[in-house]
Order: sequence, then structure tokens, then C-alpha cells
Amino acid sequence: MKKAHQGLNFIVPALITLMVIVIVSCFGDFYFDLNDDVLMKDILSGSYTGIPAGHNIQMLYPISAFIALLYRVYRGLDWYGIFLCALQFLCVYIVTSRAFSIFEDRIGRIMAALGVLLFMLGTVGSHFVFVQYTFTVGFMSATAAFLIVTHEGEGKRDIVLATALIILAYLIRSEMLLLTLPIVGVAVFDRWLIMRSYLVTNCHDGIPVSCYGEKKALFMWHLKLCVFIALGIAVSALAHRIGYSSPEWKQFNNLFDARTELYDFQYIPDYAENKDFFDSIGLSEPEQRLLVNYNYGIDDEINADTLWAVADYASGQKTDETPFLQSLKSGTVSYLYRLRHVAYQKSYEYPMTDSPWNIIALVLYLMAIVIYCLQGEKHQKITGVFSVLLLFACRSTLWLYIIVRGRDPIRITHPLYLMEIFVLLGMIFIKSKDNARYAYAPLLAATIASAVFIPNQMSVIGDEMAARDVMRAHYDALYDYFAQNKDSFYFMDVYTSVKATDEGERTFSEKMFDRVDNSLANHDLMGGWASKSPLYYDKLKAYGFTSMHDAILEDGVYVVTKESSGIDWLSDYYTEKGVDTDIDKVDTVADVFYIYKVTELN
Repeated sequence: MKKAHQGLNFIVPALITLMVIVIVSCFGDFYFDLNDDVLMKDILSGSYTGIPAGHNIQMLYPISAFIALLYRVYRGLDWYGIFLCALQFLCVYIVTSRAFSIFEDRIGRIMAALGVLLFMLGTVGSHFVFVQYTFTVGFMSATAAFLIVTHEGEGKRDIVLATALIILAYLIRSEMLLLTLPIVGVAVFDRWLIMRSYLVTNCHDGIPVSCYGEKKALFMWHLKLCVFIALGIAVSALAHRIGYSSPEWKQFNNLFDARTELYDFQYIPDYAENKDFFDSIGLSEPEQRLLVNYNYGIDDEINADTLWAVADYASGQKTDETPFLQSLKSGTVSYLYRLRHVAYQKSYEYPMTDSPWNIIALVLYLMAIVIYCLQGEKHQKITGVFSVLLLFACRSTLWLYIIVRGRDPIRITHPLYLMEIFVLLGMIFIKSKDNARYAYAPLLAATIASAVFIPNQMSVIGDEMAARDVMRAHYDALYDYFAQNKDSFYFMDVYTSVKATDEGERTFSEKMFDRVDNSLANHDLMGGWASKSPLYYDKLKAYGFTSMHDAILEDGVYVVTKESSGIDWLSDYYTEKGVDTDIDKVDTVADVFYIYKVTELN
């Protein structure tokens, strides 16, 4: 009987996970959600430089080196796409397995399995199809928190698995893991607080138990968990630092930080209004336009010092910057609105709608407080309610932080919802171990909310898939053009690489597992976050170039733009550098991409 019970604990979660995979696969092809993941994939696979590279800039070195190793073993698969999808579906299995195994009764098990299935389809849904490494990291962190809160017994398995998920998430996207880590900390603290209250009650009730020994063992379990997580993060950070310790990578990291500060948090001042400043740093108007259109890779004189200087100047020039208290006030208004606003999603990302995430979270908060108030001694009730309120305070702080900073896309907000939902469910499951019925109402509420949104989720995914197919028709034609002209090389205007047309078309992304070609690509961007990196120079070297400035003037090298990007900025740049050029449009691809040949005039 026990073996059959254990068998179900494996078979049912495996079937639920398989059902999620099959159902989301019916929506269409899997996509890398953003162009960042595409470039990371190109670097890892060797498509960028010709050799799979462990330095993919966005991820920490140990994990990117591991993925690059897979490509070195066999280049014919999309290992990076497989890696991200496998991690997400592994999280589905772990969460289902834990939720299913918590219940001993048939009703509870059925509700747990069905609840997870419908939650994954009606709430998480689109993130399985449009895959982004930031969300994947949040999913892993939430799964680790769920394991921690629902842990039972003295075993180390949960410590090991939760720590492994957190460290792996840190290696994949350190910034996102660190953003979710406070909620993991609250999960650890809340579990210790709640379980300690049970020990105190058992001691007072005269139940034979060594209070001091039990309390010490409980404390040490949670302490070990925190120490292992901290050590894992520290070792990972050290390994990454060693991996990027060469002078070339240190120099680039400085430029990367300057680029992030300028483009993400500052702005590029107008040239005419700030001519004296630009003259002081030796930046001409055509060079300033390279910063505006992001094509600064063509100018070797634009370096980290240049970007830092512009960023610092822009920061000092801000006269309309909103005072912090006013930003906090408006951010609080936005936070409260998003917390309570209920509506079906109109599209995949914008305009942003938090339903059904916010519905489920609010219902679980209310039910968790009610459940902890219904049963137990007074100190248990106080401890339980305090734990719930502490989680809410933590989530509120994180939300205000990202809203005030203006960094709240769904790839960040949805993982934060996922974190608190999993922790709340875990806290409810702790209380329901004495009476399984306490978990029925919260599970049912989350299940119904998710089920109601499944048709909406399917509609949103279908519309987004159709829109991306239109986008891919343009870029597939361009990539086919590149492939048909392997003897030529193409430098692409950055904004052309982001969006083919300005008529509401989706931004650039690629399908996973489709048209997989990891051979050296005969094209590159004229800027972007990998520009001027050691990888960028390796790519130039692979084609016998020393710089983009000189390469564009060579035979067989072309520039790709869309109509709205124009080409005057390029001729103005060369003129300012003392090079007379003739720029001819030699071809048009998919009626949107223009192919130009730049010829130096003698």
C-alpha cells in the first residue's frame, strides 16, 4: 500500500506536467520572449563568434560556460531553449509533487492536482510559450520558497533542492534572484516562527518532547538553509568574477555599466542645446546621433569614459525630476490600483493587467488570516497573522521599489506574484496538516480564478502568436537573404533589428526549436549591449575585420536599415571623420528592409 502511495506521488505530478506541456504546445511554437534571449542564445551556440562562448554577458559565467559546453558537444540543438523550458516544467513537477503529497485524503489530492493544472494554464500560461529567462528565474525562486515553507521532517532533501534552485537561478539572472530573495527570507523566517509556535504549544500541553532540543534542531535547520544559500551565492559570484577577470572583460564591464546607466536610467541630451558639453568631451553631432540611434559600435572613439560622461551630465541636467516623496506617493496610488483592479487581459503584455494574479493573491491573504485566526492557542494565532502580514509588507516594499523605478514589466511582476502565492499556499498547508479541510477553500478559490481566465489566456496567446508570426515573416525573409549571400557580411541598424515596421508590429524575437542554425552568422548589430565586447571583436576577427568603421567600406559588406531609420546619419558620420562616401541602396527585402552599399570615394 505504501509503495502504491509513493508511486502516485510520482505518477500524478508527472502526468500533470505532461498535460501542461502538451496543452501549451497546442498554442503554437515556443518563442524566446525578447531579443535579449536571442542574442544570448547566439553567443552560447557559437552563431555569434563561430565558437560556443561561455561569456554571454547577461548570465553568470559558470552556467553560461556549461550551456556553451553542450553546444560544443552537439551544435544541432537549441540547448539554451531546451534549458529554459526544462527548468520551467521541472518547477511544475516539483510544485505538483509537493502539493499532491501534502494531502492524505482523496479529495485533497484531487483538488491539489487539478488546482495546479488549472493555475499553470489559466495564470502562468503565456510564460510557457513566450519564454524569458527573467521569469524562469522567478519561477525557480518561487518553487524553492514553496519547498521551504512546506518542508516536513528532519531530512535534508528540501534544503539541497531549494538551495540548488536558488543558486541556479542566481547564476542565470542574478538581479532577478536578488529581487525575489527577500520573499525567500520571509518564507524561511515565517516557517521557523510558525513551527516554533507549535513546539511551544506541545510543551505547554505536556506532550512528551524535549523543548530545548526540538527548538534547537528547528533553528539549526533554518540556519543551515540560510548559510547554504549565502555560501552558494558567494561562491557563484566569486566564480563569475574569476571568469571575467581578464583586462578585456573588465574594460568591457565598465562600458556595459555605463551603457546601462545612460540608456536605462538617464537620457541623451539634445546636441544643439548642449553643444558646449559635447565639444568638451570631443563628441561631434554625428557621433551624438550614434548614441541616439544606438549605433555607436561603428565609432571606436566612443568608449566607457564617453558614456559615463554623457550619463553624468544628463543626470545633472535633469530639472523636471520628480522628488522622491512625490514619486513614492504616485507609486503607492499605482500600487493600490494594480492590487485591486480586476479585468481580462487585452493583450500579452500591454496594457498591463494583473488579473488573475492579484485576485488569487488577495484571496489567499484573506483566507490565510482567517484560517490562522480560527484554530490554535492565542500565541499561535498571533504568530500566524503576523507571518501573513510580514509577507504582505515585504511584497509591498518590493512592488513600490519597482514601480517607483519604472521597472515593472510582467517578466518581473508576475514572478513576484508567483512568489507570494506559493508562500501563502505553503503557510495554509502548514495549518491544514491538522485538518485538511482548511486548505480546501483556498485551493478551490485559486482553481476557480485560474479556470475562469483560461479562455482569456488562450485568446491572448493566440493573438500574440499571430502577431509574432507576422513579425517573423519579415525577419525570416531577411535571414534567408543573409543565408543566400554567405559571401557577404551585413551590419544592421539597431532599431531595425528591434522592429521591422513602425505600424504596431511586435518587436523582434525568435522561435525556439525552429530553423535552428548555429553556424557562424554573417551579420551583426551596429550597437547593442554586446557591442565593443571581446566577443564583438572576436566576430570581427572571424571575418578578417579590424573595426566596423573600416569594414563597412570594404567590398561585400552592406548596411541594413528600415525606411524610418534613414541612412543620412551614416553619411554624416563618415563625412565628419573626413571620409567621402557614396551610399547606394542595392536591394530591398520583404518590402521593409533596405540593403545599402557604402563606397569610399577617392
